[in-house]
Amino acid sequence: MAEASESEEMPVRAGTGDEGSPLRVPVLGLVAPAAVWLWVASILALLGSLKLVDPRFLGTWGWLTFGRISPAAFLSFVYGFGIPMGLCAVLWAVTKGGRLSLPGGRWFLASSFLWNLGLWSGITGVLAGESRSLSWLGLPTFSLPSLGMAYLLSAGWLVALLVRRWEEGSLASRFLLLGLVWIPWGGGAAALWLHDPAVRGVAIGSLEWWFNDGLLYAGLGAFALGTVLLLLPSLLGRPAAFGGLGRRAFWAWVLFANLAGMAHLVGGPFPLWMVSSGVSSRFLLWVAAVAIGLGFWEAARRAPVEGKQWDAGWHFLRFGMGAFLVAAGLGAVLALPAWSRYVHYTVLEEAQLTLFLYGFLGMTFFALLYTILPRVLGRSWPSVGLAKAHFLLSSYGISFLTGLLAIGGLFQGVALDNAEVPIHEVILSLLPFLRSAAGPATALLAAHAVFGLHLLWLLVESGSNRREGEKAALPGVAMEGARTP
Repeated sequence: MAEASESEEMPVRAGTGDEGSPLRVPVLGLVAPAAVWLWVASILALLGSLKLVDPRFLGTWGWLTFGRISPAAFLSFVYGFGIPMGLCAVLWAVTKGGRLSLPGGRWFLASSFLWNLGLWSGITGVLAGESRSLSWLGLPTFSLPSLGMAYLLSAGWLVALLVRRWEEGSLASRFLLLGLVWIPWGGGAAALWLHDPAVRGVAIGSLEWWFNDGLLYAGLGAFALGTVLLLLPSLLGRPAAFGGLGRRAFWAWVLFANLAGMAHLVGGPFPLWMVSSGVSSRFLLWVAAVAIGLGFWEAARRAPVEGKQWDAGWHFLRFGMGAFLVAAGLGAVLALPAWSRYVHYTVLEEAQLTLFLYGFLGMTFFALLYTILPRVLGRSWPSVGLAKAHFLLSSYGISFLTGLLAIGGLFQGVALDNAEVPIHEVILSLLPFLRSAAGPATALLAAHAVFGLHLLWLLVESGSNRREGEKAALPGVAMEGARTP
């Protein structure tokens, strides 16, 4: 492992000054709505898990059927929480931890308003039955112009800044740039192809899975990996050195993240080269994940630990990296034809997706918020107890939810492979696992509620501190023609 640092960014741990004031408006414009969307996604996901085992629950309300609230929960988390958190990481990177000014920062307010307006209309359309039934592409067409305009308004000049600093940029900046560029490129290409009359039938399936895993790995996954590399220097007190291994892992991620979705086409009416490229890409992504994981754990091993207090950001980040390695390995194994025969179309695939979304993306972005918000707002987090409660509830919910879905998926796959077992018996054998999953889902909802209350407490205290500081500064302000004591 090379010892030379690849990053010039080494943000200082959260302080109480005004270092992050240039980021106050744009970051809060992204974080506050994202916290609301996180709650919406958690509530809808819990309702979906309850309706999955008892369809009569809220059965008289058509807009709360399982087929509507389940994709609404998923889209709320991805587009309402995941992408804004990625933009927060990019803001932190281009301003070098709030030390540089942010020209045009107030444009983020207009961008955030347009983004949330489009997303609210889109989620409302999904609940009203206007979804296109394409999972990650499920937002209605009428919501896409507002979302696209909002993203380009906020991300366009960020891309220009990162491209201009490519030669001097860190590995974290390159992952963040990948996420910034892929989202509009992949989303725009998918939207254009969906409106092409020639793209129908099986072509829609291949397009859907290309976009799904592209957004998961090359979009959100790149944002999260960039966040991990960005936070390591401040959380460990020293820059992490990945050397050539990190650069190779980055280019492997660039090349194969776009093709990993083809692994879902195993057994379908698709050319063999498409399926083979998807399966091999899953394994090469796992190799890249292992390379990044080795650099992460090596940096963690060499970090000083004497007298270190409990750090919320470090605990969330460490859990997220562990979930990342397990989810990437599980995705590679599930792509094998020998395994996909049993587990394709089972909830084991949902377990892998849940671990990547909530275990890796969610926990990594929480680490970002616990690290940068005190510096942006000039105020430390009010309660260590609430941060610990948030971490424990989140880790319990993610671990048990993933475990229950994984075990249930194995039983489901074996039963589906047995032609003598009636399909209704397969469903009945899965119900205990689905019913038990409501407990971890409730724990996740409680964790997000704890975080929301903690965030609200921090914002209130930060606002009161600013007002007190302004009042204290008034008597000493020098004015022309007046004396000051």
